Amino acid sequence: MMTFPRDAFRRVVTWPELDRSGIYILVAPAIGEFALRAYVGEARNLLKRLDGHERDRIDQRYIQIVAITSADDQLREDVTGYVEQRLIWTLNETKLVEVDNRSPTYPPLPADVRIRAERFFQDALLLLGPVEPMMGLVAATIAGQERRRQFTRDNGPRPVAPIDGDKLYELKRDRCHAFAIKSPTSGMRVLAGARVATEVHYTLPRRGVALRQRLIADGSLVHSPEAGTFILTRDIEVFSPAGAANLVTGRRMDGYHSWMPIKDSKEAGEV
Repeated sequence: MMTFPRDAFRRVVTWPELDRSGIYILVAPAIGEFALRAYVGEARNLLKRLDGHERDRIDQRYIQIVAITSADDQLREDVTGYVEQRLIWTLNETKLVEVDNRSPTYPPLPADVRIRAERFFQDALLLLGPVEPMMGLVAATIAGQERRRQFTRDNGPRPVAPIDGDKLYELKRDRCHAFAIKSPTSGMRVLAGARVATEVHYTLPRRGVALRQRLIADGSLVHSPEAGTFILTRDIEVFSPAGAANLVTGRRMDGYHSWMPIKDSKEAGEV
């Protein structure tokens, strides 16, 4: 495991450990209720993938890079995919990190390979706190959660709970605040009155950009100088929990971790 400031990337390109497959974490300070913001990725060649991030240099927030690889350069692609998704899941579960990845989807692995992948993940956790100080509290929280859940080596994470049609869900992020319920089409209905971000982040999919433009054009999104956001003037049906979260925040979000259940939908009128 290696860690270095993002601004030092050009000085570490000669490190042979980066010229191999592995997993990486981009780390940034967060504003509000989170301790950190993070993006997790995996690559057949870490150096090339990180160099791509540097060439784009779109998101300036990320100030630190953590690279995780093996000493013998024998990490299989399905193993790096598993560890990447495992990290996304555990970081979300801490409630301390704003994760810029979508909900994890695990590659199918034979039982023996999954055991090795899980062992590699657990070893990486042991190093994460001591090696990267910014992740110290997060790594300790993950370790505590792992112990409480008493994971066995061949058991993966529990699936994220599906959106329940009998509950009201809430999303809060910076100035954004919205309530939503599950729609009959398996998507989400974002309720009128939601405070929606005015800025569009580069991660927002084109489909999300087009939806926001239509809602602004037809008067469904109205700017509120007092709130510093758009206000949603009517209920909007969105195709998925992630799409609904994208609409509210103006960026790509993990829908299942963004919407938190608060009470029965029958009580929605009281909120």
